[in-house]
Amino acid sequence: MTTAPPEQDGRLIRLPALTHRGRVETRAVETVHGVDGSALAVLSLCPDLLVAQAVQAQRRAPAPPPRERAARLAEAARRFRTDVLGGLSFAEHCDHVTRVSGHNRSLTEQLSRAVADAIEQAPERADQARPNGSARAWSDIGRRSGSGVWTRRGETLGAVLSGNLPTIQNGWLQALALGYRVAVRPSRREPFTAYRVVEALRAAGFRDTDAVYLPSAHTGATALLRRADLGLVYGGDDVKTRYEGSATIKVGGPGRSKTLVDRAHVLPEAVESVVEAVVESVTALSGVACVNTTAVFVEGDHTRFAADLAAALTARARARQTTPEHLGPRVTDDTARAIVDHLRRRAAHARPEIPLDQVATPHPAGGVVLGPAVFTVDDPRDDVLGAELPFPCVWIAPWSRADGLGPLRESLVVNAISDDRGLITDLLGDPTIQNVHVNVPTVHSDGRLPHEGFVGDFLMRNKAVVSA
Repeated sequence: MTTAPPEQDGRLIRLPALTHRGRVETRAVETVHGVDGSALAVLSLCPDLLVAQAVQAQRRAPAPPPRERAARLAEAARRFRTDVLGGLSFAEHCDHVTRVSGHNRSLTEQLSRAVADAIEQAPERADQARPNGSARAWSDIGRRSGSGVWTRRGETLGAVLSGNLPTIQNGWLQALALGYRVAVRPSRREPFTAYRVVEALRAAGFRDTDAVYLPSAHTGATALLRRADLGLVYGGDDVKTRYEGSATIKVGGPGRSKTLVDRAHVLPEAVESVVEAVVESVTALSGVACVNTTAVFVEGDHTRFAADLAAALTARARARQTTPEHLGPRVTDDTARAIVDHLRRRAAHARPEIPLDQVATPHPAGGVVLGPAVFTVDDPRDDVLGAELPFPCVWIAPWSRADGLGPLRESLVVNAISDDRGLITDLLGDPTIQNVHVNVPTVHSDGRLPHEGFVGDFLMRNKAVVSA
């Protein structure tokens, strides 16, 4: 099926809001640019009143039955992969996402196909969080018996998305599978993926009130989170601090994912494969994700490990950074200058293993490709080890058993390259470490593992139901 394409303004795609009453073009608009500076789309921005009206209409609309939701999600996944939606085929969609996100073309397509998988698998993924003692519905409980029943904490969800990766959609899709009506505020840098998802959902039979697409300025994000029953928002320390302690808003990020390499794995016979695993953790997903390793702690000669890692990263990047398959992200010239300047200030006391003048590479198609960068420090508690930059950048520090878990705390993922069962148990027991991998790169995920907990942990609650 082909949906009606948005109106074209020359070569610019028009991205209207997808509201509770269909497509709406607003007076306030914003031009979406590629990293090469070219204008690609005109994005309608929703006033707060339209956001309020959309969420109010969603709250009044009943949730579709579970089987109907699952069937429509499966159909939406197919349409996301195959249909012309919003005037773009899947290949054209990937081209546009590549041009604004800075990911290489292969990664963009891989992640976009992963979004389709997330649409189709949303019911199954959401159900991973359901406790064994709870039924999906009260009608599943036998007479004269009781059970916990998994129920929604609200009716509407506001999702304020970042533009790091297309797969940022995965959380709100699970909410839709659980019966929430979802209002999506897309990234203004990469608005195409969320637009295509909502178009696919509507083409598959979801009502306009089931999922709405509401681009807005920063004030619109606040308005959305205030009006929806629950909210998902993504960002760094500032966003985390703003919403910390809220029972109704879940913050995704920051990551500060780390790799710990014990003494047995820096021996000559083991270190080569370990370095390759760390390279994967640092460079996958363009190095911009919260699961990318940004600090490596080495029990042994950390300077030698850093030199080996720098050599491997340089070899991986060589001859790629000026091609369509560049390793790091491609960003605008201004963004590159700002990031490199910040890096110079932050790393003033650290030792660069790759010369700083090699961190930014001009790309023939426009913009600058960032990374890789490797720095060494000598104190495992150095504040710089908590620095996250949006490209393959990693800090290497020494670690000993006497240092304990302190340097590893406050991590989204820790990959322990170790066979020490006691160490693994200690890592799992630390409440500030959210996920523990054992000899598996920090970037590994199959879509069914908890990320920052299961999304269902936040969206759902258990009620006791007893039937006479």
